[in-house]
Amino acid sequence: MKKLTIAMFFFSAILIRDTSAQWSNVSAGLGNKEIYSFTNNSTNLFAGTFNYGLYTSTDDGMNWTQAGIGLNNRVVFSLTMFGNYLYAGTDIGVWRTSNNGAYWSLIGLNNNTIYSLASNQTRAFAGLHTSGLFYSSGGTNWFISSLNVINIKSIAVNGNFILAGAGGNAGVYLSSNNGNNWTATSLNNKSVYSLAQNGNYAYAGTGGGVYYSSDSGYTWTRSSLNNDLVYSLAVSGSVVYAGTELNGVFMSTDNGLNWSPLNDGLPGNITIYSLYLYKNYVYAGASVNGVYRRPVFQMPLTLNQKIFIQGFYDPASNSMVSDNVTVYLRNAASPYEVIDFAIGAVDPSGNGSFQFSNAVNGADYYIQLEHRNSLETWSSSPQQFSGNSLNFDFTTSDAQAFGNNMIQVDASPSTFAIYSGDVNQDWTIDASDASDVDNDAYISLSGYVNTDVTGDDFVDAGDVSIVDNNAINSVSVVSP
Repeated sequence: MKKLTIAMFFFSAILIRDTSAQWSNVSAGLGNKEIYSFTNNSTNLFAGTFNYGLYTSTDDGMNWTQAGIGLNNRVVFSLTMFGNYLYAGTDIGVWRTSNNGAYWSLIGLNNNTIYSLASNQTRAFAGLHTSGLFYSSGGTNWFISSLNVINIKSIAVNGNFILAGAGGNAGVYLSSNNGNNWTATSLNNKSVYSLAQNGNYAYAGTGGGVYYSSDSGYTWTRSSLNNDLVYSLAVSGSVVYAGTELNGVFMSTDNGLNWSPLNDGLPGNITIYSLYLYKNYVYAGASVNGVYRRPVFQMPLTLNQKIFIQGFYDPASNSMVSDNVTVYLRNAASPYEVIDFAIGAVDPSGNGSFQFSNAVNGADYYIQLEHRNSLETWSSSPQQFSGNSLNFDFTTSDAQAFGNNMIQVDASPSTFAIYSGDVNQDWTIDASDASDVDNDAYISLSGYVNTDVTGDDFVDAGDVSIVDNNAINSVSVVSP
């Protein structure tokens, strides 16, 4: 029943991924409006439109309603949250609301087109069409920055590290001290329509494709996406999305170096003015039919794991017979649901690499091992992936296994292994397993069979000895 339940779970999960991993239109209440900007607060997702003001959704974009007395006929080029307020950059200045967009006030930079807004904990920044970059510490009084460049089309903020992208082929400028001083970067001959930052990586969408930087934006390299006007960017780890003029969305999974189209579910010849990540979805603000969304692409996570199998291990060589094992990742809280699984080979040194597409960085997972004739074994405590990888070594101590449920197979070096002998996989090594091995040893059965617990392709006295000893000790599964 256990194996059938797990198989049904993953069959259902595969069906869900296959049907949902494409763009779907989520524009109920929006109609055929152009979407220029997104942001969110703790309860609402907001979308800024061309000439129809602001729309808001409380169900992750499935349904939208117009929000904003005083803002309902404006072009909303940009949005940001700063303090307890939502700010909108429009064709006639900066507006602000404190009540989810119901009532708005024009609070600064009047009669200016505000192409871009961004904020950190201490300042809001506004990029103007003809007057350059402004900043505000309180949100009502705005001051021109020392950046002597007009037509600021894009801003990206990472703490006190600010990037500003300009039109007129002025390129990207950088501030490392919260906008007080500015430096020209190596990207100085392109109009920059969009910017994004993630750690030391930075991305610039230009009239000639995407440029990327691995040193926070000081130096830039042109990517393989080099012929499109890129209006929008969004980044999640090493995955980068680019919204283009007429060619939809492109995606890179290697920090912006290489790109491929990501347009399944989108109409042809569509322009994507805005991209936004929210609650495990990427949202696309389009030139037609409003908003589209799809699940955020999750890079596979890799578990680099070392295990030994008792019967397969040879102390003389400190190695074992290579074989396949199954690894399950389980929720750290009861009832410990299976989140993902992978099947792979463990080499003679005990090392195996396993990839998971449903797990995420930073979450707690128990590691559960299964092998065709060994005892199911769990990690001693939940483990976390970081940077898409996790290293775990079961062999160093029995304390690596839940309930110390492993056996020492070598004294020098001190080495531990999962128990061999659960031939019928009923979670205990007992007389029924011993009987199966005895019977096959009696007829000298050979080949890749479960009763061969030493991995030498013969069922003989060596196999019988291991199973009998573990059965006498009543070895069984120990799990949370």
